Amino acid sequence: MKYLSILMPPSKEAVRVFAEKKNLIDYLPEVYQHPQEDFLIASDAPPVFVVSDGVTLNFMKLIENNAKNYPNPSPAGDVSRIFCETVVKRVKEKYETFGERDVADVFRYANKEVRDYNEKVGKNDVSGNPTGYYSATGSFAIIKDDKAYWASICDSFIAHFDEKMNLKFMSSGLCKPYAVINGEERMADYLESGVLDLDKGDCIFVFTDGFEYYVKKAEFLVFFKEWNEDLKKRITGFSKEMNLEDPEKYGHERSLIAVLF
Repeated sequence: MKYLSILMPPSKEAVRVFAEKKNLIDYLPEVYQHPQEDFLIASDAPPVFVVSDGVTLNFMKLIENNAKNYPNPSPAGDVSRIFCETVVKRVKEKYETFGERDVADVFRYANKEVRDYNEKVGKNDVSGNPTGYYSATGSFAIIKDDKAYWASICDSFIAHFDEKMNLKFMSSGLCKPYAVINGEERMADYLESGVLDLDKGDCIFVFTDGFEYYVKKAEFLVFFKEWNEDLKKRITGFSKEMNLEDPEKYGHERSLIAVLF
């Protein structure tokens, strides 16, 4: 088994498109670097792979509240980091006897850590989502023997491909009813989860929504038929091309862990 992980910041073109659509272009600095809000961890021992995407804060509320800048570090980025770190911690504690019933436990454990964070900082109207708490989406996969135990919430994803990169399964990415990682216990009720049977040569993707459109393109998937030293370089080059073609689809902050079984 081997894996590749990649986290890419939003492009300047994508930031500009976002600002124009939200009528924020007059507030966009000439040079702007958006704080990191995606986070990922890829672990060998045990093999656990997790990504999370902090929910973007409400720019207009920040402006109304006379904030001088977008918070850096972002509280949404803190949530995604806490979630990823705690997922890995919990899996390490339970891996020896890990089974399907433990998937929801891992989520609840990590979500509780987020609750502790949100209780310290409190609700805020800049949180960027209807719950009022700083939030994130997330997905993770744990490989044990010939199985992948997985979970996802909202528009972070799990995808399973065969050795020829034909899609065998992908989580829905649905966010209705609105479900995020924000510490509320009820969010566990909206978790997608399951167990995938793995064959040699299969590939698992764990990724945030910034890679959603990439994963649907054959030109992107073909890179993973050959795992060589140039893989990350080829992904980066393709990403630059697609961003120029359509930054709204391909230029968002994005995280991907690809695991070759």
